[in-house]
Amino acid sequence: MGTATAATASTVPSARTAVDPADAAQSIDVWIRLASDRSNVPDIDVTVTGPGGFSEDATTGDDGHVIVPIADPGTYSVEVDESSIPKDAGVVRGDNPREVVVPGGDTEVPAFFAIGEAIGGSSSTPAPGSTSAPSTGSSSSGGASLIDRILPRVATGLIFGLLIALAAIGVSLIYGTTGLNNFAHGELVTFGGLVGYLISGVAHLPGWMGIVGAMIAGGVFGWVQDAGLWKPLRKRGVALIPLMIVSIGLSLALRYLYQFIFGPGLLVTPNDSSAFLKIGPISLRQTDVYSPIICIVVLLLVAYLLLRTRIGKATRAVSDNRSLAAASGINVERVIRIVWVAGGALAGLAGALIGYYQPVNWETGASILLLIFAAVTLGGLGTAFGALVGSLVIGLLVDLSTIIIPSNMKFVAALLVMIIILIFRPQGILGRKDRIG
Repeated sequence: MGTATAATASTVPSARTAVDPADAAQSIDVWIRLASDRSNVPDIDVTVTGPGGFSEDATTGDDGHVIVPIADPGTYSVEVDESSIPKDAGVVRGDNPREVVVPGGDTEVPAFFAIGEAIGGSSSTPAPGSTSAPSTGSSSSGGASLIDRILPRVATGLIFGLLIALAAIGVSLIYGTTGLNNFAHGELVTFGGLVGYLISGVAHLPGWMGIVGAMIAGGVFGWVQDAGLWKPLRKRGVALIPLMIVSIGLSLALRYLYQFIFGPGLLVTPNDSSAFLKIGPISLRQTDVYSPIICIVVLLLVAYLLLRTRIGKATRAVSDNRSLAAASGINVERVIRIVWVAGGALAGLAGALIGYYQPVNWETGASILLLIFAAVTLGGLGTAFGALVGSLVIGLLVDLSTIIIPSNMKFVAALLVMIIILIFRPQGILGRKDRIG
């Protein structure tokens, strides 16, 4: 359909500066297609150069795609070898080479190239969804010193923490009002990412429509889950442990339903990977700037609703003491329904924004579910503001830990710190002791 479809990792032949994929927390995903019908172009040679003398050669596979592992964040130059392009295919449209920004963290940054007839005898605007920036050749900045390695990870850690916070607040509100640890919440995040991909990647609508659509669809999905499953089980008086087991079953069912529909590979939402904002060693893409702004605005809105509106006060009352809230005339079931809709909407928004942070697939939400629960536990079970604080701590720990330990162990570091904090403050950072037990 003219979009980045599911892809599998391609091997990287003849690398001059090879990076072990197991040690790489991020990568550049190069996609090459014909401008005429947007079909894949295999066997095209590309060269990626970047900070610290990094240089690696790769060749696209049958899907017109190749993954180049990157060791450090920074600005990289991706160049297509035009001598490897079939003569009847044409030339690269747009800048070649072109810059892409790898912000750090567990990130896969796409770089799209379109091949076709030259327009006006020179480079032209690249095809929709491609990334383009003025070429400056190989960059030697980023990663040269410890501070240059720390600052980009602080930035990406805060961004990642805000994305986790959107989902974690929903988990915390649902737990606070119902007592349920919803293990299917990760699938709400995945759902938002897939809806955002369908709107922006498949239907080629503007990115903001994908974000808004994912948020609305997530809210609707939350309402459907509560109306069709959780409310009937509550009415039957099903205990919390069986409800938790049901949530695990729902998680597995939704996860494999997503795999059946979308396939097992990565789905790339079109995104401009060129540098939008540079502050010292920190290079941010446009979505790296807009995503945290969206998160902060939404989180401030949630805080206002919880603190200043009747429904927010009712939600906090149900969370504190459900029986007393019902005796006070609060419609508990209505509050729970609103919480499910809000939690689903926040998770859908988080999934859509994660789609611009990294490619999505059928288990995107499940892969960060443990971090979501860790953030909720660290901040204080049942406290929305605690979930926000816990998410920022977890996000920073995940990204900063890769400076010291291998990237495939970064989740372990965050969870270890969480355990240490809970030993000294078992109720969490903002939790109350009377919530424990």
